[in-house]
Amino acid sequence: MNETEHKILTHIKNHHRGSENAITFKALSVELRINSRLLRECVSNIVTNGEGAIGSNSSTGYFYCTDDESYQYCHDELIARIKALSKRAKGLRIARTRDINDMAKPKGEQQELFKVLETV
Repeated sequence: MNETEHKILTHIKNHHRGSENAITFKALSVELRINSRLLRECVSNIVTNGEGAIGSNSSTGYFYCTDDESYQYCHDELIARIKALSKRAKGLRIARTRDINDMAKPKGEQQELFKVLETV
């Protein structure tokens, strides 16, 4: 864990324990004087590497999970996001396949030529 990640984890663990004490992303960014991109990256690293149980709620912000209920809530939120992203990825694949199929179809003059050739 780097120094910035340690600073974030320590702050959230000491001042924002439990969802009732959550801090918004923007407020945390201002409070710790860390730009938003770096803050998101650091929180992601902390959780991904198992360094700290930082949870988040889209309406209230970041907090440190202190009980089974908050852990489960955060886990379920992550799983829901994964499922939504998976659906989005599937839609992207379908659209790309459709685009490839559309590109393979003759267009304009080429389409007219194929029509003429079909009648011969």
